[in-house]
Amino acid sequence: MAAQTLTLTLSPELATLFEQYEALTRVSAEQYVQQLVEKTQPTLEAMVAALQEAGDDEAAVMELFGRKMAESMLRQQQAVQA
Repeated sequence: MAAQTLTLTLSPELATLFEQYEALTRVSAEQYVQQLVEKTQPTLEAMVAALQEAGDDEAAVMELFGRKMAESMLRQQQAVQA
């Protein structure tokens, strides 16, 4: 799958914060958001899996999400230890 572009609209306050952050760290807003999204990928994967598995059972979504997150964290710990 090819990379996709996502356009975000920032409030003036948030844009100013990102400008200040970039001046101090040399990390652009784009880089910051990209890294943040990549680091939360396991959370998004767990939520999508929970929604798919739960079907129409809204009450089951959060229970499944919690289980999927725990499984993801366990896999990450095992990968670090390997």
